[in-house]
Amino acid sequence: MLEFDKETNVAFILYEAYRQSQGGTSLKREIYPSLYQFGITIPNMGFTIHQYVLNGESPVLFATGTVQQAEMFLPQIKQLLNGKEVSYIVVSHIESDECGGLPVFLQEYPNAKILCSEIGARELPGYGIKAEIIACNSETTVKDDHVEFQFIDYPAEFHLQNGILAFEKKSGILYSADLFLRFGEGADQCMDLEWEKEVASLTEQSVANKEKLVKLKEDLMEINPSFVAVGHGYCLKVR
Repeated sequence: MLEFDKETNVAFILYEAYRQSQGGTSLKREIYPSLYQFGITIPNMGFTIHQYVLNGESPVLFATGTVQQAEMFLPQIKQLLNGKEVSYIVVSHIESDECGGLPVFLQEYPNAKILCSEIGARELPGYGIKAEIIACNSETTVKDDHVEFQFIDYPAEFHLQNGILAFEKKSGILYSADLFLRFGEGADQCMDLEWEKEVASLTEQSVANKEKLVKLKEDLMEINPSFVAVGHGYCLKVR
């Protein structure tokens, strides 16, 4: 029989975090005007996994979470939206906490448009995703009467996967996915930071390629976010 260490096995830890989060406790938090944070904390690691809903006239879901997270948070999101449909789902890169819950949300909101990287637009149909998918890069603008997105090319993770960061210009919110990751009890917590210093602090530990890191920093300094919604850890109030 295959055995594993329950203290270190990521799949088991995620499942336990999901299971322990059951029981009617509301995990919905308005962390910034009209921006609601959903998430779990992985026990024994001090590691949070966040998803967000920008609740406006064109509601936006930033990251779906895993299937289990999507199933857990969907009832709260439906209650929050009060009959409105999700207009956009932002997928930074192809990873279970970013897009694993797409089937759950698309079953409920089949008309939602998926905003993802070019490689994501090629990969998602191979996972059976049937929806309108918009391939985005730094030259792409997506907007309607209520939201306007600018995108930054993001070489995600240690494998430098082609990904995106999404800056919603009308609210000043940047969804940063795994960038600016911090360990700690980050649920419903923010840090006040200077944008220039925070960008300058990024190292090759975040983007493992010097040239790509330099380009990412240059692109980040071209925007002026007021709030950074992180995928993990503490959100950033920018001054």
